[in-house]
Amino acid sequence: MQGGWQPPPGGGGYGPPGYGQPPPPAGPPGGPPGYGAPPPGFSQAPYPGAGAPMGQGYGQYEFNAAENAVIDKCANRAKLWGTISTVIGALQVLVSCGAVASPNLLGQLPSGIVAIVMGVVFMGVGNSLKSVVNSQGNDLTHMMQALEKLGGAFMVQIVCAIIYVVLAAIVILLGIFVLAAAAATSG
Repeated sequence: MQGGWQPPPGGGGYGPPGYGQPPPPAGPPGGPPGYGAPPPGFSQAPYPGAGAPMGQGYGQYEFNAAENAVIDKCANRAKLWGTISTVIGALQVLVSCGAVASPNLLGQLPSGIVAIVMGVVFMGVGNSLKSVVNSQGNDLTHMMQALEKLGGAFMVQIVCAIIYVVLAAIVILLGIFVLAAAAATSG
């Protein structure tokens, strides 16, 4: 035997015949039950249509009465929050119109616009959730659309919060700079 690794005599690897071929795949003929190819229509996806574009391939499913009650309650709350947010935003925009008399009121305009946008988005989420309850057989498609809208609503809130924090930090820094400049000139 020359140097290097050599397979043991009689097999032991996955090479040519005689060297230990892998065992044949276990299947229904002769194999224990439950092995072999998956049954027709089987999917590894967590729900039918996972990874499919919106509205395609989610399958036919109908939530039961208890599930529909939970979804309906969530839909009503989303629509209520959307309505409240829209009304508050409209009031803030109206208050900002008083900026002619007091420039401080102009600060209400951006938060009013954001509240209106968030209200409209949450009302859309509520309507999408309501379509899950009202539909027959397309519940998964409607639920996925509602979750997409809810995710969008959260993203709008995240972006607005980040912008708000950045702008607040800039205003605070400008205020400190103005106070420091005023103190330097008076002293």
